[in-house]
Order: sequence, then structure tokens, then C-alpha cells
Amino acid sequence: MVGRPLYSYVPAVAILLLAASASGQVPDADWEFEDPYRDQMLYLHALINYSYDLQWQLDWQRRKLSGNALRINTGSVTSNKLLTDVDLNINEVLNDKWRFVGRFRRDGLRQRPIREDRMLLGFERSIFDSSAIYLIANPEFNKEFIDVAAGYTFYRDDRQQYVRVGVLLEDISYDSRNDLGGNTEDDPVALQWAVRLGLFKDWFLYSEGEVGSGFERVFTDATASPDVSRHNRRANTAQLRVSREGEDGTAWSVWVDWYQFNEVMQFRTPGFDYDYENTQVDIAIEHTRVLRDRHRLRLLVHYVDQKARSRGFNEHDYDRTDLLGGVFYEYLWPNSGATIAYAFGQPDITFRAPDPTENYQLDDYRDKLIAGWRYNFSENARLDLSVSHEVSVRGFGGGAVRFQMFF
Repeated sequence: MVGRPLYSYVPAVAILLLAASASGQVPDADWEFEDPYRDQMLYLHALINYSYDLQWQLDWQRRKLSGNALRINTGSVTSNKLLTDVDLNINEVLNDKWRFVGRFRRDGLRQRPIREDRMLLGFERSIFDSSAIYLIANPEFNKEFIDVAAGYTFYRDDRQQYVRVGVLLEDISYDSRNDLGGNTEDDPVALQWAVRLGLFKDWFLYSEGEVGSGFERVFTDATASPDVSRHNRRANTAQLRVSREGEDGTAWSVWVDWYQFNEVMQFRTPGFDYDYENTQVDIAIEHTRVLRDRHRLRLLVHYVDQKARSRGFNEHDYDRTDLLGGVFYEYLWPNSGATIAYAFGQPDITFRAPDPTENYQLDDYRDKLIAGWRYNFSENARLDLSVSHEVSVRGFGGGAVRFQMFF
């Protein structure tokens, strides 16, 4: 390894930085966008070691709109940080026309510069025989951050094949409700979708995402907003997946995840303005197979390409590619299974800054041994526990808990 980790170069002036929300608070002591660079095990933790089993993923996608579901994925990423993902889907039938619908998502994947935390609640009404319209909103305490989403859903096969398309209007009352004197120049509107359709035989297409313009805001009143004069932000995400699920326990899945983030901040104090971008592409394939009724093999491979840059404060370019893999063997009992696995990551990381002494490259091979146990409470509830330990660097291990339930 050449050079030191990025966080060892953070200048003392970072103490004066504002938190990303542009809320006019006293500047924070840390710059949150550095978090994806600090732990070189990020991808190995989130995408391999703590990944949901493929069967869990396929069940979640199939039943996304047909009932109520909860899943939680939590595990150690450092000695003092816990990765936690939470997904909640509510599709509660009220009568022959109406459903109560809700969605909550907390995305704890640390390789992204910000963590998503959003809840939307509302109603869906059937129209015709196999379609519905919906209207949902997030009941935020701060009224300027209330979002509203509306759209249309077409479905069949007991709502296990579906096309849902909608529009999300973010912060609909921001201009009239915020106390910073902020004015929106570009209303944040996003297209949302969730699609699951059969292709041929046992193959299915799945896609979900949210792509929009983001917001552009100016704060002309220096008294109301003494720190920030402008704040622009855009975050887009999309996934496309093709999967096959056989009755004998064999399954294949190939997918692409795309993520794009951009934030521009202008401060009244000179020297703190920045334009930050972070783009990530994840290409993955997963395969599971049951052998002789008792033995289950799971293979998982990811290729990740991440590019980030900052112009202005803390100027730098960060390029990272990762080849990740995992081999999981599970011995099966009727309602449970014991797992041993080996996970590896081969990153190629380059960090460049105007000061050549801050530049570094990392290409250390990382791997982990994993032991786990799974218990099926029923067809609708599963629990997975695991512990792991780094091998090549003899460093941090960690435990994880994953739980998925349909109700």
C-alpha cells in the first residue's frame, strides 16, 4: 500500500464545513462524503458478506405488491459502525376497491455518500380489472420536506407480475414553509418505477429506480441563512435484473445497479464552495443450486466501478474498481441450514489531489471467512445469523443479522 488513507489528509479547515442538508446549522466537524473512502472493506461487507440470499431477493421482488413485507439487514462494518438496511412494504386490503399502501426504506450501504431514509404512506384504488392508481405522502414534522407521489399500477398473477410507474414531487411546500429564506429554482420531480414481468419459461425481468432533476435552491437572505447561499442536489438510482428460478432450487440472476449523486454548495464564507459528484455502476451475477437434497451451493460475483470528484473545497479525484466474489456452502435441514463461506475483494483505488503528497493507490487483496446459520420459521419468515473474520490482514471481523417476513 502506498500513502495513507484519505481521512488522514483532511485539513483542519474541515471543521468549518456545513452539513449537507443546508439547514443553516453550525458547520459540522466532518465531511460526510469522505465516508465511502475510509473503509476499504465497504463493498466486501455490503455486497458479499452481508448480502441477502438470492432466494430471499426473488421472494421479495415477487411479493412486493401482493402483501405486507419487512426485511432488515444489519452487520458490523467497523468496530464502531453498523450497516443497517430496512425495507417495509405495506399493501393492506381495505375492501374490494381500496388498499392502504406504505413504503419505508433506510439504505445503510456505506459506499454511497448519503444514506436514504424515507417513508411514504397513502391509498391505492382499483380501476378496471387489473390496475390501480395510488396517492402517497410522507408526513414529515418539518412541513417544507413533505413529499407527494402519485402513479398507476398494472398487475396480474395475483399482483406478482406488475408495472408501477409514478411521479414523486419532493418538498412541495419548501418555498413557503422553510425558515431560511430559501427559494427553489428547479422543482425536484422524479420518475419512480417498479416492474416485474415474465419473459419466457422460468425467466423474469425486474427493474426499479428513481430518476429526477433534483433541487436547485438559492438563499438570498443572509440573516435567515448566514452560512449557505446556494444548494443544489441530485441523486438517481436504477436497477435492471434478469432472473430464473427453477423448482429444484436452482436459480440464476444477473443485474446492473446504477447510482449517480451530485451536490453543489456555495457558502458566504470564501473557500468552502464545492461541486461534488459520485457515480457507481455495479454488475453482478448470482447462482444457487441444491445438490442431493442436503447440500446447497451459492456463488456470487460483483464488478463495481466508482468515480468521484470534488471541485473547490477538498479538491480531489477518486477512482475505484472492485472485483468481488463469494462462495457459500450450506448444509440443509428441513427448516434450517448451516453455512460456511469464503468472500474476497480485489480493489484498485487511485486518489489524486492538487498536492502530490496526498495522492495514493491501494490494491490490497482482502478476504473473509464466514460461518452462518439460517432458520425458517415458516414459508413467510426467515432469519439468518453469521459471523466473519478477515484472513489476509488479520483485522476486523464482525457479526450480521438478516431477517425477512411476509405478513
